[in-house]
Amino acid sequence: MTNRYPAFIVGSPRSGTSVLVDVLFAAGYHGFREGNFLTLISGIDSLIERHFKAFADGNPKVLVNAVKKDRFKGRLFDGFLRIMDKNNPEAPWFDKTGNPEMIAAIPVLRRLWPDSVFIFAKRRGIENVLSRTIKFPTHRFEHHCADWARNMNTWRKIRADLPPEVFVEIDQQDMILRPQQTAIALSRLLELPSQNSDEMARVFRTHRPQETADGTAARVISLDTSGWNDIQKATFVRFCKEEMEAFGYSFGPDYMSSAA
Repeated sequence: MTNRYPAFIVGSPRSGTSVLVDVLFAAGYHGFREGNFLTLISGIDSLIERHFKAFADGNPKVLVNAVKKDRFKGRLFDGFLRIMDKNNPEAPWFDKTGNPEMIAAIPVLRRLWPDSVFIFAKRRGIENVLSRTIKFPTHRFEHHCADWARNMNTWRKIRADLPPEVFVEIDQQDMILRPQQTAIALSRLLELPSQNSDEMARVFRTHRPQETADGTAARVISLDTSGWNDIQKATFVRFCKEEMEAFGYSFGPDYMSSAA
């Protein structure tokens, strides 16, 4: 059986992406602990689209109209393929990059690597933002709320066009509370031998997601007990309500909504 690769770990920071790296290492995958390179794809793609929209008017006397936009982008993106394959010479390999720009690049990634699969790490917004504000205190509270929501929203939009067999969603709570079931779901996506799921589950049990303090990875906190002031609570609801509801998360002491 051949493992499916490359495997791209995506999702919001502070959602268990680092422990997924440990799990893939244990499953025999190779790669860097952080990628942060392929996000350039979505920026370049957007820049080219804006440029051609502004200047390509069909006039044969203007050079930009002689350039085939999609062919031009394809040649640029082929450079990413060569760089990634050169720096990941040993198969199977993975990449971990946690930000919405990486998620937005997935359509291009699938064209570059048709056999690629995607692991979306997710976590309820309350716990995620609490963790972010401790880990990254220089960013404003509003930034953390908006960035979590943007990751989740971008994934929902991209997910709608993905075949179900090329991705799996893994919640950080499942890594902690249901390690065996989570390992099995991941093993199925990667088409690993069945014995690999036991080793992956062991890693989930022993390598906790990064914690800002002991026990915080598994902690479930309601909006009311978050310690945020009224302005922060209102800010969180303003930015995150739509995605909290879309993913079935509760604002109360239960992690998931009863309607989920």
